[in-house]
Amino acid sequence: MSKLFTRRFYLSFALVALVILSAQAQTSISGSVVDSNTKDPLLGVSILVKGKVVGTISDTDGNFSLNVSSAPPLTLIFSMVGFNSTEIDINDANVQGLEVSLEESTIMGQEVVVSASRVEESVMQSPVSIEKMDVLAIKNTPSVSFYDALAGFKGVDMSSQSLTFKSVNARGFGANGNTRFVQLIDGIDNQAPGLNFAVGNIVGINDLDLESVEMIPGAASALYGPNALNGILLMNSKSPFEYQGLSAYAKVGVNHVDGEDHDASLYNDYGIRYAKAFNNKFAFKVTASYVGAQDFIGTDIRDQSTDTNGVEHGGSVETSGRTRASNRTYDGTNVYGDFGFSLGLIPLLDPAFAAVSGQLPSGADGAFTPTGFSESSYVDNTTESLKFGGALHYRINDDMEVFGQFNWGSGSTVYTANDRFVLDNFSIWTAKVELKGANYYVRAYTTHEDSGDTYAANTLASLMNQAHYIPDYALGFLGARGQGADINTAHATARAFADNNQLSYAPGTATWDAETEVLRKTSIFDGGAKFKDGSNMNHVEGSYNLSNVVDFAEIVVGGNWRQYNLDSEGTLFALNDDGSEQSFTEFGGYAQISKAFMEDRLKVQASGRYDKNENFDGQFSPRVSVVGTIAGSHNIRGSFQKGFRIPTTQDQFIDLDVQTRRLIGSNQLLVDRYNFRTNAVYTEASIAAARAAAAGGDANARDLLVSPDKVNQDFKTEKIKTFEIGYRGLFFQDRLMLDAYYYHSTYQDFIAEITFGQAVDATDGTNVDGFDPVSGFDPTTDAGKDAIIGNAVPGGRIQNYGFDTNADGDIKSHGWGLQADLSLGGGYTLSGNMAYNELLDDDALIFQGFRSAYNTPKYRGNLSLGNRNVVENVGFNVAWRWQQAFFWESSFGAGVIPAFATLDAQVSYKIPSIKSVVKLGGTNVLNRRYTTSFGNPRMGAIYYVAITFDEFLN
Repeated sequence: MSKLFTRRFYLSFALVALVILSAQAQTSISGSVVDSNTKDPLLGVSILVKGKVVGTISDTDGNFSLNVSSAPPLTLIFSMVGFNSTEIDINDANVQGLEVSLEESTIMGQEVVVSASRVEESVMQSPVSIEKMDVLAIKNTPSVSFYDALAGFKGVDMSSQSLTFKSVNARGFGANGNTRFVQLIDGIDNQAPGLNFAVGNIVGINDLDLESVEMIPGAASALYGPNALNGILLMNSKSPFEYQGLSAYAKVGVNHVDGEDHDASLYNDYGIRYAKAFNNKFAFKVTASYVGAQDFIGTDIRDQSTDTNGVEHGGSVETSGRTRASNRTYDGTNVYGDFGFSLGLIPLLDPAFAAVSGQLPSGADGAFTPTGFSESSYVDNTTESLKFGGALHYRINDDMEVFGQFNWGSGSTVYTANDRFVLDNFSIWTAKVELKGANYYVRAYTTHEDSGDTYAANTLASLMNQAHYIPDYALGFLGARGQGADINTAHATARAFADNNQLSYAPGTATWDAETEVLRKTSIFDGGAKFKDGSNMNHVEGSYNLSNVVDFAEIVVGGNWRQYNLDSEGTLFALNDDGSEQSFTEFGGYAQISKAFMEDRLKVQASGRYDKNENFDGQFSPRVSVVGTIAGSHNIRGSFQKGFRIPTTQDQFIDLDVQTRRLIGSNQLLVDRYNFRTNAVYTEASIAAARAAAAGGDANARDLLVSPDKVNQDFKTEKIKTFEIGYRGLFFQDRLMLDAYYYHSTYQDFIAEITFGQAVDATDGTNVDGFDPVSGFDPTTDAGKDAIIGNAVPGGRIQNYGFDTNADGDIKSHGWGLQADLSLGGGYTLSGNMAYNELLDDDALIFQGFRSAYNTPKYRGNLSLGNRNVVENVGFNVAWRWQQAFFWESSFGAGVIPAFATLDAQVSYKIPSIKSVVKLGGTNVLNRRYTTSFGNPRMGAIYYVAITFDEFLN
C-alpha cells in the first residue's frame, strides 16, 4: 500500500512538473506608461492580465515587459492609485513599444471595492454601506498611523485605551475589546484567540505594507460568518509583485507637551519594507516596524463606589462626580487598590484579630475602602510595538499563485476591561499558506497568543493594600475606640494611621519593589496579579467564483473550519475537573448569487450562510439586496440581512477574580461549581436597593431581593436582523459625491452581563471547587436576607459575580449616516460626514437587570480639507473630528464621557530627487485633552516630523 502511494505521489509530481516546464511563453509584451498630462513616465504602475494572476509593474523609467503563457487575445489592465484604470486589448503574440497613457483621477466614485460582495465592484453599486481608504489616503492622513485615521469613517467610534491599543466600534454597543466587530488582515482574523477581539494594531500591519482598508459598518455574517454583527474591517497588504523596491520611514515626535500628567517625551516610529520579484514568477517581501513612546495616563478620580459611608447611592458617575473628600468609602475610577471592605471581615482575613472581633463592626459602621494609588503608580506607561513580517510568492502558471506569509508582533500597552491590564511583552504570531487563482482561493492559517508578563494593575494594588493597609487600618481603629472615640472619629484616626504606614510600601520603596515583583510573577489563579494566556486558533477556508462555469448569474460559494485551543493555566479560563482547558471547533459554508437586469441598471443579490459551533445550535444568516441605478450616476440600495455572534471564549469559560467581583462563564460546569442553583443568588442591584431602603427605615427592605433566573437558562448565540436603505450619487460633473444610509436593527438573545451576590464561607480561602456556602446559614430566610443586607453574614461574606447571559425579547436600535465629498478644483477636496446612532430599548435591558452598554454618542461628525499638490510637490490635509457627550457602561465602570473635538493637520513636501516625502504634522494639535471611554487615558497632542523613502514613490 505504501509503495503504491509513493508511486502515485511521484507520478503526480512529475505530471505537475511537466505541465509547468512545458508552459512556453506564447505572448510577449513590452512598452511604457506615462502621465497623460505631463508625459512624465509613471513608475510602479500595476499591469495585470485580466482574469489571471500574472502581471508586472513599470520600472523607474516607466517601462515594462511581460511574458504570458496564454495565447492572445488578452486584455491588460493598467492601474495606479490616483489615476483612472485603463484596459488594453492584446491581439498579437509579440507586442513591442506599447505606449499607454493614464489620466489622473479628478472625479469621485471611481473606487473599486471587494469586501461588500467578495467580488470586485464599483463602490457606487455596493449593495451595503462601505468605507474605503486607499494608498493615497493612507499616505496623506495627518494621524500618526492609518489605524488612528479610521476614526474619520462615518459612524465609527474609536475607544483609545492607549496609544497602540484602540478598538474600532460601529453602530453602537461599543467596547474596549469589541467582540461584535471582526478585523481581518489578508483574510487572517486578527483576534487574540483567548480574548476574541483584535488588540488594536499593536500586532497588526504597518503603514508601508498596507494597500487598502475596507470597512462594512453593520452585519456581515452572511458572507463572513460569526461575530461580524456590527461590522467588519478588511486590511489588505501590498503584493510583492505589484509593489516592489525598498521603502522606509522615520517618524519622530513629542507628546505630553503640557507636562500635566507626564514630562514631555519622545514619540518614535520607524518602519521598513523591501520587496522583489524575479521574472514575474517568484517574489518575496519583508517588513518591520517599531513604535515607542510614553503613553497617556488615566487620571479620572471620580468616585464609582456604590455607597458612601455604607449608604447606597448607585455606582455610576456624572461629569463632575464625587471625590474622596472625607468619605471613608471611595472607589476612584483611575485609583487602584481602593476596594470596598468591612472591619467585621478582618478577623476572617487575619486570625490575629479573632480575639477582638466583637470590637470590629460590620454593616454601615464597618464600611471603608483603603486609600488607593494613582494609575501612574501601578501602570507602566511605556508603550512599545515591534512587528516583523514576510511573504514568499510563486506563480505556478498564469492562472495560479501560491504563497506563504508570516507575521509576528510584540508590544507593551494597556487594555481596559474589568481591570486596567498592563500587556507587558504581549505577542501574537500568525502563519498562513494560500493558493489562489483569478476565481478562487484556499487558505489555512494558525494564530498563537502569548500574554508575556501581563498583569492586572488594580489587582496588584489591591493585593498590596490587603497585605498592609487592612491590618494597619484595624489597629488604628481599635486604638481610637479604646480611647473612647466614636465610630466616625475612629475611622478618621484609622485612615491617618494606615496612610502614614502606606508610605513604607508605596511605589518606589524597597518593599514595593520586592513584593510587587513576586505578585507580578504569580498568577491570579495562585493569588497574584499575573495574567497568563497562550491560547491558539487554527483556521481553513476557501472560496470559488463560478463565473467561468455558469453564465446566467455570478455565483460564489465558500466555507471554513476553525478550532480554538484555550491555554491560560487557570488564570483566565476555568479548568476542567481533570485540570485541562477547553478546545472546540466550528464550521460554516455560504453561497451567493448576483444577477444584473435592465442593462446592468438593476442588480439583485442573495446570499446565505450556515454556521455551527459545537457548543451551540447552528445558525443560518441570509442577506438579500437590490441596487438600482438611475440616470447613470445615482444609485439606490436596499438590503435585509441576519447576523449572529457566538458567545466568546470568555463568555463561556471565564473564571477570573477582578477584585470588584468574580467573572464566571455561562456553562453548566461553573454553575454547579459555584453552587448557583443550590446557594441562593441575588441581583447586585436589588441588594443595593434593599440596603438603601433599610437605611431609610423601610421594614420591608428584604422584599426587594430578587433571585435571578438567568443563571438557569440555556446560553444562546446572539442574533441580529438589519434593514438598510441607502443612496450614493454624483453631481456637478461627478465632482460631488453623496452617500447616505438609514438602518434599523433588532437584536435577539442579546448577550449582556448580569451581576449578583451570594453568601459564601469566608474561612475558605480557595475557589478550586467554588466558594462553599456558609455552614448553617440559610440565605432564603428573613434572617438570612437581613444578614446579607447588613453585610454581616456570620462566618461568611458576600461574593459578587459577573455572569453573561441572554436578555429576553427584542432589543432595537437605529441610525443614519451622511457623507459628502467635493472636488473643489485645483486638487482641493473637501469631505464631511455625520452619523446618528440610538438604542431604542434601553429601558428593556435595564428592567431585566442588564447594563445596556450601548456606548456610543448619538451624534458624531468629521470634516476634512486637503490637497496633495497645492504648489509643486507641496500638499496638506486637515481633519476635524467631533462627538457628542454620552454615557458609557462596562465591567470597569459607568459614567458620562464628555463631548470633545480634535484637530489633526499635516503638511508634506515631496523631494523627487531622493524619492522621499517629508511630513510635518500633529494629532489633536490644539492639545485639548479628551477621553473616549470610561477609565481610559486622557489623550493629548502628538506633534511629529516624518520622512518616508520609497524607491517607486507608490
